[in-house]
Amino acid sequence: MKKNVFIFTVFTLLMTLTSCASFKTIFKEPEVSFDSVKISGISFNTMDFIFKYKIDNPNAVSLNLESFKYDLFVENNKFISGVSPSPLSIKKEDSSFVEIPVSVEYKELLNVFKDLASKSSAAYRIESEFTVDLPVFGSRAFPVKHEGTFPVLKLPEVTFESFKALSITPFSAILELSVNIINKNSFAISPDSFNFDFTVNKSQWMKGIIKNIEEMAPGKSTVVKIPVEINPSKVGKELFEFIFKGKGLDLVLDGNVLLRTAYPGFGSADVPFRIEKSTAVSK
Repeated sequence: MKKNVFIFTVFTLLMTLTSCASFKTIFKEPEVSFDSVKISGISFNTMDFIFKYKIDNPNAVSLNLESFKYDLFVENNKFISGVSPSPLSIKKEDSSFVEIPVSVEYKELLNVFKDLASKSSAAYRIESEFTVDLPVFGSRAFPVKHEGTFPVLKLPEVTFESFKALSITPFSAILELSVNIINKNSFAISPDSFNFDFTVNKSQWMKGIIKNIEEMAPGKSTVVKIPVEINPSKVGKELFEFIFKGKGLDLVLDGNVLLRTAYPGFGSADVPFRIEKSTAVSK
């Protein structure tokens, strides 16, 4: 009896091994490869990527993608990780595509990698791993790597240039406030409008909009001149004496710049600014 059980066990094992060997000659492992990457959205705040992967299934049966995960490295340092546990069917004798959306926030990026503030682009590497459920063999992980670069966009900077008097009389004064818009990027920027609210010593002197501002070439700046006309009835005797006596004034310029860029797919942006400055009026 024991001899018969032993023979049956050996026979079953041999049949299983033979079946597995036969299955291996018939079944082929799927191939996972990187297909493409595109920028789906870009602004001065974030850049959105879609990484696309191709899974070739040469078999006559469909397969299940159990999950995938990824690590995004920037300048050889891990920056973002993600995982998707959602299963996906891989078509039989066909190719299926998987898209991984990844969003990079520039503020967080520059906080982690401070050296990027002086660079116009950054090197990245995305390491992905796709886990596929294979018949007989069970789960199998397929790693895929891809390397590339992406631009590091920087917000235009608005800085104080000067505040001077063009003409002064006892009854009126024409002043000029000048500010710089600095383009720190490797592409041109075209300001459409400059909206501002100008306050002096906590009193609003003027608000308005400036248009027809010249384009800023890569790494260049442009000066926006704001004419300000005042009289004693509007600003008061005290502030008028500040102008004539050359004493310091507390200036606050709030506003936003509406601009376009030459970067593909960027479109327009609304960039807020605030300048606080204590200065005397120059003549």
